[in-house]
Amino acid sequence: MRVDAEGPATIPTIAPLPPGQGRSPVRLIIPALGMDVRVQPMGWHATSDAQGVRTEWDVPDSAAGRHIDSAFPGELGNVVISGHNNIGDAVFAPLSSVGERDMPLKLGDPMILEDELGRRFVYRVTGWRRFPEARASVAERNENASYLLPTDFPQLTLITCWPPENNTHRVIITGALTEIRTP
Repeated sequence: MRVDAEGPATIPTIAPLPPGQGRSPVRLIIPALGMDVRVQPMGWHATSDAQGVRTEWDVPDSAAGRHIDSAFPGELGNVVISGHNNIGDAVFAPLSSVGERDMPLKLGDPMILEDELGRRFVYRVTGWRRFPEARASVAERNENASYLLPTDFPQLTLITCWPPENNTHRVIITGALTEIRTP
């Protein structure tokens, strides 16, 4: 059995950092999956195909990548982080099977972002979604890209692909800020 969408869950949250106090994330830890991966800044490039010109993110092969135009951990807004499920070191492979019967990640589980100052920002899973991306129309791709948009609350959005043998679908996992731990 597979669940293609679950959530959103209601999670008690905390206030974000004051504006301008966020710093770059360097590490993502998801205890339920035994994940501990490096995070680095990630940009994009323009490409064209039969559907026209669009941008593609330059996802790192051996780390997760924070979208450089997204929020910093702990700040108001959407921290967007992408990772490969089957390319390079496949750092997000454990995330690609969210919703599968034996998947240990559940609603409310912590996802921890550590920034360059050693602060740890705990986000708790509020939901996930899996949707087709390959051969999607431009309108569908634009609608699917809504997960990249800024939010008016502190959110973490993780992005990878599915299934393990290719990349026809996107997997989105979201979390709400529940705790800030300082060193």
